Amino acid sequence: MMRIPAPLLLALSLAAGAWGTQEQTYTTADFATWSYPKGLVEVRPGGTQVKHFGRTYNAMSDVGQYSASLIGEHGTSPVRTPSGTRTVGRLADQNPDTWWQPDLADPIEKWWVEVDLGRAVAADKIRLIFPDTTGARPFEFFSVFTSPGVPLKASPEQVYFTRVGRPINNNTARVVEFPLNTVDPAGATGQYMVTGDTLHFDLVRFVRFEATGHTVDAALAEIEVETIGFNLALKVNTDGRVEQGAEVWGGRSWTSSERKCAGCGKGTGAEGLVDGDISGRYWAIEAAANPEWRTWGQWGGVDLGNVFRIDRIVWLPLVGGETPYLYGHDRERQTAWGYFDFLTSNGTFSNSADAEVEGPYEYEMLSSVENIATAKRWLFDFQFPTRETRYVFWRLMPGGGNGSWGRAAQLLIYHSEGYPAQVELESPDLDLGNAYSIRHLQWEADTPPDTRIEIETQTGNGFQKVTRYYLTNGQEVTKEQYDAAKARQRGDIVDALVRDPTWSDWSPPHRFSGQDFLSPTPRQWLRVRVKLISDDPEAMPSLRSLTFIMNTPVVGNGLSGEILPREAVLDSLQEFRYLIKPNRAARADLGYDQVLIALPPGSSEAKLVSARVQGREVAAQGQLRGDSLLVILPPPAVKTDSVEVRFQTRVFENPTVFEAFVSNSSQADNTQGVVPAALGSDQVFVPEVSQAASFFQNLNASPVCTPNGDGANDLFHLSFNVVKTARQPSVRIHRLDGAVVAELANATPAAGRASYTWDGQGPEGQTVPPGLYLARIHLETDAGDETLYRLVHVVY
Repeated sequence: MMRIPAPLLLALSLAAGAWGTQEQTYTTADFATWSYPKGLVEVRPGGTQVKHFGRTYNAMSDVGQYSASLIGEHGTSPVRTPSGTRTVGRLADQNPDTWWQPDLADPIEKWWVEVDLGRAVAADKIRLIFPDTTGARPFEFFSVFTSPGVPLKASPEQVYFTRVGRPINNNTARVVEFPLNTVDPAGATGQYMVTGDTLHFDLVRFVRFEATGHTVDAALAEIEVETIGFNLALKVNTDGRVEQGAEVWGGRSWTSSERKCAGCGKGTGAEGLVDGDISGRYWAIEAAANPEWRTWGQWGGVDLGNVFRIDRIVWLPLVGGETPYLYGHDRERQTAWGYFDFLTSNGTFSNSADAEVEGPYEYEMLSSVENIATAKRWLFDFQFPTRETRYVFWRLMPGGGNGSWGRAAQLLIYHSEGYPAQVELESPDLDLGNAYSIRHLQWEADTPPDTRIEIETQTGNGFQKVTRYYLTNGQEVTKEQYDAAKARQRGDIVDALVRDPTWSDWSPPHRFSGQDFLSPTPRQWLRVRVKLISDDPEAMPSLRSLTFIMNTPVVGNGLSGEILPREAVLDSLQEFRYLIKPNRAARADLGYDQVLIALPPGSSEAKLVSARVQGREVAAQGQLRGDSLLVILPPPAVKTDSVEVRFQTRVFENPTVFEAFVSNSSQADNTQGVVPAALGSDQVFVPEVSQAASFFQNLNASPVCTPNGDGANDLFHLSFNVVKTARQPSVRIHRLDGAVVAELANATPAAGRASYTWDGQGPEGQTVPPGLYLARIHLETDAGDETLYRLVHVVY
């Protein structure tokens, strides 16, 4: 097997033997240029390596990778001190053999260190590690303080610190630990919720060490902040993290502000719940009470970007009159959080979910909380058996003292010990260099028991240019809206390349190496999505390479093509010319004697007009095969000449893409695609569609129906073209009082033109009385709905 590492565009290696197969291989050198959650996945020369999560996590191990709001001088540096500044960075180097020492000439008031973790963490322990060697001894007298990082309302440049410990006697120990707790006596109940008065952690952003007396050769090697686990919410994609260039693992957070719903509550600040900053943005809403929770709008969700194994969630809403951190927030705009729910999903699709609210996923209830006691809980700790989770959703329910105002500060989501359940890598669009027919996909990997790899693919032939119009507020609008806007409101006009219509959706997963290729082929472009999946938290697969097995093309240097004319009339039978040329002549090629042109759906009237090879007409045969026209050329096989195929068909979409393929009759399974000669040269445009104000075009309806069985006008006929959407309309026959008489089905659903008939029968199978009836044609689309009516005269 030949392997060819290259960054994005790989050269093709030809296998030995004429017109055999060839391989295109992607190795870890290529994977490193793909999109994947860096830090969660490492791409090493020996294969991919996925992060293993521990039971606890030292928040000092990545101090400096996070940033939160500045509060006066607090937060200006991950580790700061006024004394011994040259060595203070050693406190975060994870090396107990290096240390910080204050300057002996400085007064004791300057012998302090402040650590900014850059985010609030749920910490259960502060650990101090001192050196004990010549010239460096443990501090004997000191105190340790922590702060969640919320500024004082009356003094916004200050934060409130709480002392969490100090030595009872003169300290001589090398390691000193201080456990952290939060006292929250309340009577709330809920599944998997810790209900005791004491939670064995505290929310910490700042840690402050202060010497309270002189110690000869005093030194401090490490400050460790042990947390209850790794908070996955800190790796969710947010605008702020993208702007900072921070490491993210994908996903997003959302709330009701994104819902298109007139009169619904609109919450804001979804990103504030996962930013790790209690003093920064927070989720907020003001909405009139509504018995339907979706409409009320007091809900939100987090997409973690991959499928993780979670077993703990910490939730910090701002509970009116209870949350101690309200000194940094508006006390008047809180709610009781009397009833609320948490749900999780592993991403399994659901037909019953609301895609605009919780997303189209199947959720499992985690906890339904009742917090209606006089003393309400303000900090919630949910500990539960491990769940494979990608989506976490919460919702405030009506009742329980919940009012129109709502606020929440942080959502912390913790991974259980072990590997994630599933992570993904995705390639960019990869140019194969020619429209090759891919036959098989194989890979080299380590797959321990209870692990597997699944690979999905997309294929396409190229891209097309689109022009996008933006207002100064960043909103994308149509050209008409842009032209109608005031000059000061008009923003940028951007030309962009987007995928052309030949691109496929994601294929079904390839589940074993050597499996037949499942995306449309031949195509010139390829995109790959790799899923590393584990059913065992202590095992994970590792991928080393991917190889695509392809047929050697019948014309080695490739073929380019174009269709003419480039404009056509909607639903009109007309003649087109498809011209195919070799990119570079090579007489050693096998050549082709068959051309297959993909036609618009429902092209039953299509036919071959003529075929020319190097400008000379030849005795070709044309055969309709489904929605394709097969053109069989006479010998000899075409290798270096151009071929022109003239044919007739109708077009229904704008643009209509005409794909072409060639093959040699001696190799039935070896099909080679024809690549557009220039951007969009395989497309025919239908101006009527782009300029149409209506989704319905060329509508024909018979005015009279005489269902008496005499063979004349016994049926009502209705036909039209649907443009600008793939949605299907509903067609019903109504009496004039609005009652439904019949619902009609499209007799040609695969064709470009919809056709309906009605035999004058009512819902009970009886012939309807003579009179006037209405044919109602209704179409719902994302861009809006449209309804048309046509009168039907029933006479007999």
